[in-house]
Amino acid sequence: MRAPSAGATGVIIETERLRMRAHRDDDLADLVALAGNWEIARWTAKMPHPYSETDGRGWIARVHEDHAARRPRSFAIALKETDRLIGGVGLDASTGDGSDEPALGYWVGQPYWGNGYAREAAAAVIDYGFRTIGLKTIRAYTDPGNTASQKVLLQCGLKQVGVIELLTPTHHGERRAPLFRISRPAPRK
Repeated sequence: MRAPSAGATGVIIETERLRMRAHRDDDLADLVALAGNWEIARWTAKMPHPYSETDGRGWIARVHEDHAARRPRSFAIALKETDRLIGGVGLDASTGDGSDEPALGYWVGQPYWGNGYAREAAAAVIDYGFRTIGLKTIRAYTDPGNTASQKVLLQCGLKQVGVIELLTPTHHGERRAPLFRISRPAPRK
């Protein structure tokens, strides 16, 4: 992974295949199409369903504000080769239980599943959180039935550390969810 760079539109994090960047207005159609799929929304904490253009415009505006503040925590996931939006990732996700601890969240559009993009994007943003923002820990939780997301978290070095009582049930009605956490690695001597 290349070190994050600051462009005119905010921080950009690149990996071998992906570019995490601010959402752009021309992402709207892809954002609405991908996020509007129930197979995506059903596993997320806050994504509305159906996902409308109004939802997309609001999200894009929020990410622009986040990047303008110079310490962004929300990113579009784009294919590096085409810069086309395929998902989203950030360190400002719902904690599930009201904790103040930074929380990792991500989603990848269904046409892009099975390529390792979620793991690649999540790992890059975790690294950004520790190295650039200076976070000490990052947490995440998943719907108990989302074993694919749990696998991504484990591959990124998070450990399951318990179960949390959710303030708001998942889209599936679950009120408890597995909690995962990773701590910043100790500095090398």
